[in-house]
Amino acid sequence: MELTNWRQLSDGGPDLVPCLDFPGARAAAGFADLAAGVRADACLLHIGQAGASAGPLTACVDRWADELLATGRPVRAILGFCAGTALATRLAETIAATGAPPMVVLCDAVPTTGDTLTGQFMVALEASARHLTADELTDARDLSDQLAAEHPDDLPRIAAALTDRYDQLMRAVAVRLSVSDFLRQELTGTFTAYLDYLLLASQGGFDMHTTTPLYVASADQEAPVEGARTITLEAGHDDLLRDPEVHKIVADLLTGGTLSRFVPDSGVLP
Repeated sequence: MELTNWRQLSDGGPDLVPCLDFPGARAAAGFADLAAGVRADACLLHIGQAGASAGPLTACVDRWADELLATGRPVRAILGFCAGTALATRLAETIAATGAPPMVVLCDAVPTTGDTLTGQFMVALEASARHLTADELTDARDLSDQLAAEHPDDLPRIAAALTDRYDQLMRAVAVRLSVSDFLRQELTGTFTAYLDYLLLASQGGFDMHTTTPLYVASADQEAPVEGARTITLEAGHDDLLRDPEVHKIVADLLTGGTLSRFVPDSGVLP
């Protein structure tokens, strides 16, 4: 199966299960961890590089859906994690317009806001904090607070300012550690790609008309939709997609089971 927008995580059967999450490396478990723990007659796929620079979300979703539908294989379910959940809903609605709606499972669903971007900026700096001065870290934190307060709805502006500051700080770190310019560019490029992905996710949402999604939440998370069908687990956010209970939930759904042992009177999704 030749795909350009998706990469295969597992191939246990003909039905497709696209998964939406940032494709780059990060500390939290990803869909590769989930695919390794789920045994079902389905093919799990992961979205490739995706960001707002590739065009508006509607155009991106159309490309993703067209490629999946061109395989001639049914899309049984769509999974999303974190910011990618707002993309998963949009892909599901597009797929449903062509036939039966897929099941939708949203893990630790969160909307992308200005606070999301500034928060991720500070998280990204933590890895280099010991190589930055106290003034540099304070100035970075002040910039984050200022952007979130003064331009809360202008996410492209926030992302551009944070990317510029991150690059400046990585240049300083590269000089102090005699790091090659290639590695410095890789660090900045990865951060830029992540913010670009978040900008794309910010165009999505959680309103759905074709099916009722299932929200799976880690211990400290809540579904962003009031009254949503939610399963809350004891796992933390970073370990959610490697948690055996999540694997059981997804496996049950993909094999035609019910959620009765997780949510009383839940029935079958969708």
